[in-house]
Amino acid sequence: MKLSPAAELAVRGILVLAQHYGQGPVTLESICSRRELPRQYLTKIFAALTKAGLITPIRGKGGGYVLGRTPTTISLLQVIEAVEGPLVLNLCQHEPSKCEDVGCKIRPVWADIQATLRCKLGSVSLAVCLADGHKKA
Repeated sequence: MKLSPAAELAVRGILVLAQHYGQGPVTLESICSRRELPRQYLTKIFAALTKAGLITPIRGKGGGYVLGRTPTTISLLQVIEAVEGPLVLNLCQHEPSKCEDVGCKIRPVWADIQATLRCKLGSVSLAVCLADGHKKA
């Protein structure tokens, strides 16, 4: 499995906001320069993160973006799904399934892998990422 460029940029961008949580808005230009991110693409990604309630735009002079919630309450799964939609490993893991072979013997394996992936990404918050306190699997 490979993350889309949008998901990866979303994580990189929102981590800048998490680093500055409680310190006021961070401009898009500042975020882009700190992480070497393309501004035009990040604007679209931040629109999706805003729609999901993960970040909040602050308009006007001194504006920028802030986290919509504390870094401890935003998971990597939430960030990824805000820009990509539901995280699914393959066709048979979609809801409803896009695989017609309901008796497939490998389906439980895919379901287990997907559940493990969702659980891991859902349990890692932005705060944990910044603290580098997450355990390596």
